[in-house]
Amino acid sequence: MFNYSVVKNGNKVTVSTIGVIDTDTAPKLSEALLELDYSDLDLTFDFNETEYITSAGLRVLLVARKKLSDETMRIINVNDSIEEVFQISGFSDILNYSKKQDTRANCRLSFKELQKKRISDIPAYVYLNKEYTWKDVEVYSQIIADDLAKIGVKKGSHVGICSMNSINWIFTFFALQKLGAIAVLVNFGLKPNEVASLAEIGDITHLCYGEIPGMTSFDMYSSLLLDGKSYIKYMYNISPSINFETRVSEYEAIKDKYAEVFHPDDPSVVIFTSGSTGKPKAVLLSSYNLLNSIYSTSVQTGLTKDDRICAFLPFFHIFGFGSSISIPLLFGPLVCIPESSKPDTLIRIIDEYKCTIFNTVPTMMFAIIQHPNFTPAKLSTLRSSALGGAATSETQMKMLQNLLPNNHFSNVYGMSENAIISCTKYIDTIEHMTQTVGCPAEGIEIEIRDITTGKKVPNGQPGEICIRSKEMIVCYYHLPIEKQPLDDEGWLATGDLGLILPDGYLKLVGRAKDLIIRGGENISPSEVAEAMSQFDEIADVKVIGVPHEILGEEVCAVIILKDGATFDAENAKQVLLTKIAKFKVPAHFVIVDKFPLLGSGKIDAITLKKDVMTKLGIKGE
Repeated sequence: MFNYSVVKNGNKVTVSTIGVIDTDTAPKLSEALLELDYSDLDLTFDFNETEYITSAGLRVLLVARKKLSDETMRIINVNDSIEEVFQISGFSDILNYSKKQDTRANCRLSFKELQKKRISDIPAYVYLNKEYTWKDVEVYSQIIADDLAKIGVKKGSHVGICSMNSINWIFTFFALQKLGAIAVLVNFGLKPNEVASLAEIGDITHLCYGEIPGMTSFDMYSSLLLDGKSYIKYMYNISPSINFETRVSEYEAIKDKYAEVFHPDDPSVVIFTSGSTGKPKAVLLSSYNLLNSIYSTSVQTGLTKDDRICAFLPFFHIFGFGSSISIPLLFGPLVCIPESSKPDTLIRIIDEYKCTIFNTVPTMMFAIIQHPNFTPAKLSTLRSSALGGAATSETQMKMLQNLLPNNHFSNVYGMSENAIISCTKYIDTIEHMTQTVGCPAEGIEIEIRDITTGKKVPNGQPGEICIRSKEMIVCYYHLPIEKQPLDDEGWLATGDLGLILPDGYLKLVGRAKDLIIRGGENISPSEVAEAMSQFDEIADVKVIGVPHEILGEEVCAVIILKDGATFDAENAKQVLLTKIAKFKVPAHFVIVDKFPLLGSGKIDAITLKKDVMTKLGIKGE
């Protein structure tokens, strides 16, 4: 197999090739190179996934080199076999090339040390039309660190960050890393009682709160968290209205404080995940986990400091965290933080700042292209979009590619326990992007195991996806040994079902764990069912996910009423909004007389879902 991509960023062009460049494939590469404008060209050949090159390929490189200089043409990520060809042929004397390195070698620093190395006047973030340099990040995070230290935050403290995306969220995260505290990332859409529950699971003693949609009154919100029963003892305001720039004069006196160096493998972040039991688990991760997991995948997209990222995904999500924290630390692109996740806002930000990277979920991508303000020209600067959280059909992908021909879409599969498990390549076919979740990311081992016996099955047969890597979870915080996710050989069972195709690509075929994924949000059916079971009129309830064209899935409650009872769906929604986050509230309520059962007496979930979809007029998946 041979393929290539050409990525243009001004006069800088990167040509990435996959496979073998030989007599059959060299003409394709030559044809692509002839279309380039060499008048002011800075050309990079990326051989990261190139296996071998023959004399036919060398001729193509020679022709390109004749038009350029040693400084304006280079070849990177050359493997041992290709270097041997260069040396035997004498091309090592006329080509500027560098060997392929371990892509994780640059990620052996902690968040704190990487942030320190970044300090400069180079713009790092944009928020509310204002640029913040890496020096600004240093100054304001140091001031926040000093504030937090004065209220008891120290190495090992568990400090929650609960806020919509903002520049102060970023400053606060780096402040916690300066102190060696563990940043516990909290979903800002949760109700106070849900936050209190997470605080107990994650030992959150301090909560940094910002803009929270459900907080109409701070006094009321805080009274439920600082009632003496909650684990939370202090709350620290990081709302966008708090302007830390007014305190810049404080920096000089405290700039040398909190100088302790932390190991990259030290626990530094907790991200919560939902399980089929309905009780979130606290995934404990280190700097090493979160930086290395994202590094190699970003490298294959050619990401550089010249890129501009529109980072709208919630920072408490593993996907959003990678785009807003890990990638800028590793590669130095400018990160634009939209003030909201409304499609018209995202269109404006991408257009205004000429963003090149937009990692997102399919739900948002479709919402954008269907918005009245959308035109292909406004998103024409995008060159790479990783799509995660839901599948995309071939029809949908073709539509995206037709509207945004400059943008390379990739499909990403990951989880809180390991940010990126697999992904399609930058230049993969539409079949790979829509029918698979790509190849294992660098450093990831994947086994497919029989769901009953736990034994490895041959390629092509479905089973549970199990992974092993140096970048995955440390542990589930404070859970007993029998509930820890790793087996005695270090393998983690993902709960997802899949199979490995003959070309090594991974195909998802279902989920063993009973989660509903709505627009990229993981929802536990048992949590919603528990909230609904408190209604007096309900005898029994089963919560399932039903297909939705845009969101992927919607929440549906299937209800058996008590004799003589009636059910008011709108009233139920209002009551549920006081108990659970808005995105968890069912969109559909279906009343049934009984649930279909299997011979074992368990609910026949497949039949139930088919019956419900028929009642709702939803076509099969």
